[in-house]
Amino acid sequence: MLTKLRDAVATVRILVSSLETDGMPADDVAQLVHHFAELERLALAGRTLAGRRVERSKVWREQGFSTPARWMAATAQTTVSDAITTIETGRRLDELPEVRRAVQAGELSAVQAAEISAAAAADPAAERGLLETARTSTVARLRDRCREVVAAANDDPDVDERIHRSRYLRSWSDVDGAFRLDARLTPDSGARLIATVKARARVLLEQARKAGSKESPDAYAADGLVSLADEGTPGPRAVVHVHVDKSAWNRGRVERAERCFIPGVGPVPVAAARRLARDGIVKAVLADEADIRAVAHFGRTIPAKIRTALEARDVTCVVPDCDERDDLEIDHILPMGEGGETSLGNLARLCRWHHSLKTHRGWRLAGSPGAWKWFKPKRNPLGPSPN
Repeated sequence: MLTKLRDAVATVRILVSSLETDGMPADDVAQLVHHFAELERLALAGRTLAGRRVERSKVWREQGFSTPARWMAATAQTTVSDAITTIETGRRLDELPEVRRAVQAGELSAVQAAEISAAAAADPAAERGLLETARTSTVARLRDRCREVVAAANDDPDVDERIHRSRYLRSWSDVDGAFRLDARLTPDSGARLIATVKARARVLLEQARKAGSKESPDAYAADGLVSLADEGTPGPRAVVHVHVDKSAWNRGRVERAERCFIPGVGPVPVAAARRLARDGIVKAVLADEADIRAVAHFGRTIPAKIRTALEARDVTCVVPDCDERDDLEIDHILPMGEGGETSLGNLARLCRWHHSLKTHRGWRLAGSPGAWKWFKPKRNPLGPSPN
């Protein structure tokens, strides 16, 4: 096996060393990326499985390393934290045969393998469903689903308190003098902070646009954070949306197949959601409340109840493979000019780019939540699909 692997590495090395893409057709270059990505996933699978054997054999100690992760970091020329993730993934694969097969087939990236194996270790029954999510969704949406699985499987009532006790705020300076921050907070505290910062950032962004200046949304989010330190500076009231199953809300905790999460933050304990509700800054969307889909309105204004349900349902742009969360716009799937209603079933949230393509360039959205499809026009004036 070692001889075959050395030969394969030598072949790939020759191919890469002679790689010249400037004269190649764009479609061929795209295929190159596809094949190299598959090679990368296969290499990761081999490194993960072989690393697990090295860990058990203690050869890392014989080579003078204090931990398997430090040996892996030195061998793979990566960080210790990345090596720790690889080692932990290898351990979990021993108990997850379906995930192991997917890794060996080169179907999962490093991030996907780590996320799925951690979540499936917490709830083995979710293994197959998570693999299907990996095949059909983006990494960001897979990560959200894994967080939900772990949260539902964690029946420890003290987890929220442990996070609170381990809270911190740290700061340091980069080599160029830039000020940096890192924080660990409970989900509800983080949600309150981010909602306040984003609310202020939206005001600053609008002011900048009127003045003819525009920077990235992240830049205005930084300004929004700094504005919290300005005493007496008024700011918009932040609202946090919590999507929670009504049964979980009433019970005080989630059980399997139930959800309690904050878009952009992730799963939160029901107790944390209730704390936010006491502060009066929460819009709670209860999953089995009155059937919002039955509400229809033929005006252009979106009723508050439908808007809240839509924001909870479409956390990101609904176009497949688009994970944009900020500045989403509400779109009538069947345009109002063609008889489309202002109802939850005929509305979806799109990022500005995809909304513009649909409104002005002939692209089309079809399907339903969880199964959206995005079709380009027969003659696409902008070239290939942005996805």
